[in-house]
Amino acid sequence: MTIKLGAPADVIAAAPALLGFTPTNSVVVYLLGTEPDGTPIIKVTIRCDITISASQAASFARTCHLDAAKYDGALLLAVCSAELDDHAAVVLDGIRDSLTEAGITVRRRLTTRDVTAAGTWIDPDTGAIGTTYPYTDSLLTAQRIHDGAILTARREDLVREFDPITPAPAVAVGDHAVLVSTTMEDITDALTGASRYISATLSTRAGILITSHPALRDAMLHLALDHERAATNVWTHIARQLRGRPRTEALTIAAVCYCLINDTVRAGIAADIAITEATDAGDEPPTLAAMLLAALESGIEPALIRRVLTDTHPGT
Repeated sequence: MTIKLGAPADVIAAAPALLGFTPTNSVVVYLLGTEPDGTPIIKVTIRCDITISASQAASFARTCHLDAAKYDGALLLAVCSAELDDHAAVVLDGIRDSLTEAGITVRRRLTTRDVTAAGTWIDPDTGAIGTTYPYTDSLLTAQRIHDGAILTARREDLVREFDPITPAPAVAVGDHAVLVSTTMEDITDALTGASRYISATLSTRAGILITSHPALRDAMLHLALDHERAATNVWTHIARQLRGRPRTEALTIAAVCYCLINDTVRAGIAADIAITEATDAGDEPPTLAAMLLAALESGIEPALIRRVLTDTHPGT
């Protein structure tokens, strides 16, 4: 999600809305771009633990595949308790030097205690000090919640949203053509609101379809266009009821759908779980999940992913 680069307090309060959770003991890296009219914007937001090592901080740009061709600059924010101030300074130095080496100028560095209450921000380079306000008072937060986003207290809460639940029951496949048509109709109804009920058998049938042929999985992605928010809910629920390869493919579809609504944090989590579970089971990870995760780590904007989907299916 891209937002205009405002005053320090505004940028700090925007962190939870951009990340999907409230960062604590974290470094938040805002990667910047410029609008055609010259307005600076935040293009990508990356978070890491404040407790990463100095060597990890020194390789930050390389690890995240960042370079000056993609971003005009960066702003670094450390959100941490007082006992971590010294280590935070080392980490901020390492990340700044790493970005500078990659050709990305760090325009400003800020530190604050938390983003949930009014407090103080400090610029460690200039000594400037200012006041902050709770992220709940941020206009960006209000906008994201109005759009249906759910902000959580911790990243771990986001991961749990994809945990398996009671598995869907087995169903008789029968005539494959009938299975395809009825399942597509039921998914469409769930996306458009004609029916909000997702039966356990729908999850099973959807799992059969998306693993039977890549074209059927891609067809599910095309159905999600223009119904992205509903699609994230539908495919996350379906993925939680499935196991094995059907689950990893459903997680991949959910990841793409989250990307389409600019929720790159949940998109990355879903794709990473799909890859990890497939690898742990000795299976080949979904190619689409690997490609999506690589794209997100490289800073490719969700708008580009949408264009790829629409260009491959002009009729949508």
